[in-house]
Amino acid sequence: MKKNPKNLYGTASEQVFYDGRYSFIQAALEAVSQQFALDGASFYEYDEKTELLCLRLRHAFGASFEHEENLRPLSGSSAAAAIKTRQSCAASSAAGRFFYFPFKLDFFDPSGGRNAVARTGLVRLERSPRKRRFSAAEASKAGAWLRSYFKDYYKEEFFSLARRQEKTVSAITELTEVFATALRARDSFRHILAGIQTYFGFDRVRLYLIEEGNRKLKGELSADIQGQIKSISYEEIPLEAGAHRFADIVLGRSTGAFMERYKDCVLYVPLAVQGVTIGLLIVDNLLSQQRIEPAELAMLKSFGGQIALAVDNSRLFDKVEELSLYDELTKLPLRRYFNQRFQEEFYRAERFKQPLALIWADVDYFKEINDTYGHQIGDVVLKEIGRVILSNLRKIDFPCRYGGDEMVILLPQAAGAEAARLAQRLCEEISELRIAVPFSKTRELKVTLSIGISTFPQDASGVEGLLERADDALYWVKSHGRGSIALYSDVAVEKEKEKAAAGGNTDGNS
Repeated sequence: MKKNPKNLYGTASEQVFYDGRYSFIQAALEAVSQQFALDGASFYEYDEKTELLCLRLRHAFGASFEHEENLRPLSGSSAAAAIKTRQSCAASSAAGRFFYFPFKLDFFDPSGGRNAVARTGLVRLERSPRKRRFSAAEASKAGAWLRSYFKDYYKEEFFSLARRQEKTVSAITELTEVFATALRARDSFRHILAGIQTYFGFDRVRLYLIEEGNRKLKGELSADIQGQIKSISYEEIPLEAGAHRFADIVLGRSTGAFMERYKDCVLYVPLAVQGVTIGLLIVDNLLSQQRIEPAELAMLKSFGGQIALAVDNSRLFDKVEELSLYDELTKLPLRRYFNQRFQEEFYRAERFKQPLALIWADVDYFKEINDTYGHQIGDVVLKEIGRVILSNLRKIDFPCRYGGDEMVILLPQAAGAEAARLAQRLCEEISELRIAVPFSKTRELKVTLSIGISTFPQDASGVEGLLERADDALYWVKSHGRGSIALYSDVAVEKEKEKAAAGGNTDGNS
């Protein structure tokens, strides 16, 4: 981008500096060309090993451009003398009028480190052979101008470092806000990866978390350069030495040749909270082969603790929320969670014209169990019933501890016959349970269930109606001997028979 040279030289308050040393030097070449009516100005770095002048930047005919050309200054030439003596000088030849200004600059490490890199070279001011030579006065003025301008380079380096630090602080602040934006784990992970991708621009960012119970490193999400975030939950790595390099990194072991080969474009950041590793963040530029700079490495490592804490907090929030949705005793969802899911499944069944069945179960004589054997035995009964229910359901089925000893099970895409088969199986398995009661004469307790079943759309056209019909069927079972199952459709028929029979008896007695 072309700069306005009028803004480039003057007092410190008037300086307009640009990011990067080449931008600064480009501005210097443009400014000096205007200041001294030049046809061109070139910036060369000198390689002492090869004794070559390497052309890096050039400004000519109103345009600035990067250039690569290696020249070997002839012995005794003005360019060679300027490099050797570190003294500026003017020269003329058939090729043109020239002024050579030697320099030595300490560039800050372009990767963001604190080390300075020494560079020597020449700035060559150029005029065509038809134009005037550089007089002694003009050469002195040009030398003073360039010395002053290059002195200001260090100010630019300072401001550039300050801007980079400001950008880092800004990124830290904004990413910290990103990490705190969403508490739920899945949302939070997406925010974290999207934030890292936005501020660093890596080809890919991946997040893996440790499942302590299974001793696995499990993939969570991956974000690419286009900002697309995808699940990588299918990736599961045994947390064992030698199983995979990711596992070795988490376990603190040597990872072999792969990491050494791609160390410049792949970065692994273990995530730890209070000294305990909880996962692994991986960023890479394998597609672009762009080097990951030390400054980015340092910044990501500083983020590592915040990322780990954000991840840990998100998982903890999900766990707390899960506990608030599930009954700790039976491990079944609670009523408020069920009500939400019921609405969703009913809407789906209604929209796609699919069957939906509802099972309402009740533990027979549960109050007597608590009164006779105590609540601890009652809790064991509920726990075992919850276990049996969970072991018999399909993945799409949704059970619930509806209240006390009442259990409700939602069966999407199931008709009455399918629901009856499941209910019968539950009754049979639960009747075979033997709850140990050491302090009783029988030493054990038998349990039975009463179950009522309703179906959509046969029995009801709404959520409340479906619950009422299942409850009616359950009441029928409990009032007719307990320990069995009943479909509401069958109960309705039986009720009609009883009503008819009751009506017939009345007529006969009148």
